[in-house]
Amino acid sequence: MEKILPYKCRCGGKLKKSQCEVEFFGINFGLKSCEVCTKCNAEYLDNETIAKIQDEMKKIGIFGLERNLQVAKSGNSLVIRIPKEIADFLGLRAKSLIKLIPLNNKQMQVEVQG
Repeated sequence: MEKILPYKCRCGGKLKKSQCEVEFFGINFGLKSCEVCTKCNAEYLDNETIAKIQDEMKKIGIFGLERNLQVAKSGNSLVIRIPKEIADFLGLRAKSLIKLIPLNNKQMQVEVQG
């Protein structure tokens, strides 16, 4: 039987105790205790669980990989500089092939080809 919690989600829905699969940067950190909204399906981890996951991410060298970058211009093209830590994580080197896929007008996906 699921336990409904006495406080609500930001959307106004009810929260229940559950288990959530936690993944960052394509690495699965397993099932973790969480709270899930019955209305919008938002998942919330408590501070202790987040701290444990961050410690695991630091141990394997992926904590803090996310970056805000500025787009530069080169001729008629736009350029995004990939920080060394992200390039190392992805195995990118000069002349690596990638595929750039527009997902919508706010998101794109980059796939390493080789």
